[in-house]
Amino acid sequence: MSDSWHQNVKNQNRAKIIAAGRKLFLEHNFLQVNVKEVCVRAEISRITFYKHFKSIDELIFEVQMDVLEHMTDYIVQRDNPAASGLGRIQLILHAWVDFAKEFKDQMKFIILFDLYYEDYEANVELKQRFQSFVNDSNHKDFLNSAIVQGIEDKTLKADLDPVKAGYYIFQTMMGVLQRMSYTSLPSVYGVVTYDDIAESVVDMVLNSVKRGE
Repeated sequence: MSDSWHQNVKNQNRAKIIAAGRKLFLEHNFLQVNVKEVCVRAEISRITFYKHFKSIDELIFEVQMDVLEHMTDYIVQRDNPAASGLGRIQLILHAWVDFAKEFKDQMKFIILFDLYYEDYEANVELKQRFQSFVNDSNHKDFLNSAIVQGIEDKTLKADLDPVKAGYYIFQTMMGVLQRMSYTSLPSVYGVVTYDDIAESVVDMVLNSVKRGE
């Protein structure tokens, strides 16, 4: 058998492991999932699992990166480079809200990962690899591009720092949308819904960056 056939099988097994891990982690708290359960779901042996991943932690980090890329792809597909910078920001923010509504399980996974691995003494190599992914990937670049365009077309404030503004928007939106995905509003608030809150936050962000009349 050729090397390409073996590589294809290897790639398929890795994809099956990631898919199985993702389903299990999104269905359950990933802290409750073990290697045996992943192997059963992926229909592979433990030996095969350990050919691709050194530990369940490594698979969890892989799934986190996979989820972040899915979120980015979802948002970018709804962007419109032909629109103004402000128009693009508006499209991006609404797409972000739609993603959080449609994929609550993925938003829950992201926040659980962030909370747990912030304090957990995970393998240093894994943390460094994930940090490299965050630094090198384009999961915030879709904001930077729209902000730069908005400054140039004068729909956004001229004195905006694209990096700082993008970071501010990213952290603000992720904080609100993760809370929407993970908690319910107390009944004391009556008719107020998370949709109302999300829309208010989108308006707040847009007003904070758009150029004045």
